[in-house]
Amino acid sequence: MRPLATADAAVRIESDEWYRISTGDAVPDAPDRTTRSYGTLDLFEGDVFVNTGTTARDIDIDIEEWSVEPPLRIDDSDGFAEVVEISVSFETARLRIFAANGSQKLALDLEGGAGTYRLRLHSQYLDIRHKRHLLRLWPASMTQEWTYQLDHDRQPVERPDRTTETFEVTMTADQANIVRTEVRAMAALEIQNGDIDDIVEDCQQIRAVIESHDVSTGQLPVALTARQWKVTLATLEHPGSLASDPVRAEAMRRIRDEIVSQIGHHLPPGRVYGL
Repeated sequence: MRPLATADAAVRIESDEWYRISTGDAVPDAPDRTTRSYGTLDLFEGDVFVNTGTTARDIDIDIEEWSVEPPLRIDDSDGFAEVVEISVSFETARLRIFAANGSQKLALDLEGGAGTYRLRLHSQYLDIRHKRHLLRLWPASMTQEWTYQLDHDRQPVERPDRTTETFEVTMTADQANIVRTEVRAMAALEIQNGDIDDIVEDCQQIRAVIESHDVSTGQLPVALTARQWKVTLATLEHPGSLASDPVRAEAMRRIRDEIVSQIGHHLPPGRVYGL
């Protein structure tokens, strides 16, 4: 599998510490930097600003357009300082890169045309003042920004497959409400901690499934994937989720036992939290 199109450029970064990926036809005006955040990839006025850091002054930029999601790992690399993704919509079938002074440094006609793409940045230090940025993009629906964990080889760790079959557990409306409340609290906690175990998206999906039912009365058939059930169990067992109210703590234990009794044999070994 190879990219559809490629382009490259060398960009000299002065004191601004960023370059701009333009998504439209017009030459962009200089931004008001006081309104910008300073993540590595930052959406502003429809364009993507790439923060290059305070020390790097020379950036070698390689752009690759793919028809489908490209491999995450790049095994012939010495490893990366960061790998991060963002969703971006292109109004025109062209990607252009501008330096902070407004000069165009690179242009790539998109074989896939205008539309929504996923943009992945592999950032690598060549020395303290010199970086390589490999930017890969492919057609994909909008989803949350994501910064990958890196393994001991400084390669990005694959995100879990969330498209597997579902398994149904029947629980009461009260039990479903407890699960919904606990996964919402767990998601808020993990957002603060950086979501290093990649469970916030699962918590949001669990809530969405429960909220798609009428949780006011009766029995609910809740269908989740194996991973989502493991996240549910981890949430119910997490020390931070243990209720000080003995009645609620016992209710959480019973929910946990009920889940295990109904579909525990479908759940693979291994943890999803605190790896």
